[in-house]
Amino acid sequence: MISILKSTTIALVAMTTTAAAESYNANHFFAERHSMVRGPYVEFAEKVATETGGEIEFTVFSAGSLLPPASSLQGVRDGVAQVTYHAGTYTPSELPIANLVGNMAFYNTDPLVMAFASTEFGLTNPEQQAEWKANGVVFGGGYSTSEYLMQCNTPIRTLEDMKGKRLRMAGGAWSRFAEFVGAVPVSIPSSEMYTGLDAGSLDCAVAAADALDSFSLKDVVTDLNTLAIGNYYAGFEWGYNVPFWQSISAENRRVLFNQMAYYLGQHRIEFDNDVEKAVTSAQKAGMAVTEPDATLTNALAEFVVADEAILIETAKERGVKNPEEILASFKSIIDKWDALLAGVDRDDADALAQLARAEIYDRLDENTYGVE
Repeated sequence: MISILKSTTIALVAMTTTAAAESYNANHFFAERHSMVRGPYVEFAEKVATETGGEIEFTVFSAGSLLPPASSLQGVRDGVAQVTYHAGTYTPSELPIANLVGNMAFYNTDPLVMAFASTEFGLTNPEQQAEWKANGVVFGGGYSTSEYLMQCNTPIRTLEDMKGKRLRMAGGAWSRFAEFVGAVPVSIPSSEMYTGLDAGSLDCAVAAADALDSFSLKDVVTDLNTLAIGNYYAGFEWGYNVPFWQSISAENRRVLFNQMAYYLGQHRIEFDNDVEKAVTSAQKAGMAVTEPDATLTNALAEFVVADEAILIETAKERGVKNPEEILASFKSIIDKWDALLAGVDRDDADALAQLARAEIYDRLDENTYGVE
């Protein structure tokens, strides 16, 4: 548990404000050092406390210390946390639309594009908004991991090398890809990747390569293949408890909008930096980094074409009435962000925040969003 440290400035504001400060719970199941926690939750909480004059103070719980991964959606609905991260894979029945678009992870594997596109879709698509509402959550913003890569304790070079290998996958499309290439998908939480590789029950962990550091995989990984096996963005980085959201002032909702706009881009910069550092460090320690050969890249391309029909059929089985239209809408938003981000400095968090506000958050009405 991380108690938010109040600076002298925050303390002075808190003493002079007439509003009573309240403490709320913020939940994330990654560790505090992870890029999706230290900025978008720890720093975010500090800035929100400052900008609201101490009216909203989040106590950040990380590493699953408040809610385990599978319980975060229910936990925010029930008010155990007032804001939480949630990985949609854990609740496919409750979030069929979020999982439909989240499983389209191979259409565009640019993590920055997908973070912005998933955020706009989650905030504006009527069907997705209805799904959030049905689950008792106010969607605040999305995210994206960096590209998923194969981090292995055995060399993987070709399609033939994949046969029979046990790959930790995030479920859904990732598991289907493993089966498509003759591998065996293993669905376990990221916290169990190290044990699986160390004990030999896994041959590879398919995850963002910052895991070499954040989950200490560099100690058990000898080979990394750079085939980009999608990236993960299902669910939300910030989902709010409905009574909490509706109880705060419109001005404070705008503070949350502005801070989410900033950390939407900031977490992507930090995530990619962490990947670069982790891979460089692991290489220095002896880890081999290899490019996929043509048999692997061709197999992935074939899978992407074949899997969309499965996405649509699965969504229909889960009760989604118009998955084709939803995917078409999501694709158009992805293509829009692919173009918008082409001319932006991807290392400038302020420039990315300005774009997020202009194109997404400034178009929301803090008086009505999540209230009506």
